[in-house]
Amino acid sequence: MIKDQYIQQLRTGTRTITFTKVDGTERVMNATLLESVVPATEGKRTAPASNLVVFDTDKQAWRSVRIDSIKSFV
Repeated sequence: MIKDQYIQQLRTGTRTITFTKVDGTERVMNATLLESVVPATEGKRTAPASNLVVFDTDKQAWRSVRIDSIKSFV
């Protein structure tokens, strides 16, 4: 799945993303970009093109995930 497809799905609801962190451990995160859920931010969230910036609904914080580390996106 490409970045634009991930973003499109995250804008419609919460998705569970399983990925490998930089330290090699696996992480499961519930994430979204749904406007009614994410907090208003000052400025734009930026990251390298190879990353996906999402709002972690469990930790209530913004996170960045390397797209090539994503194992599952449901």
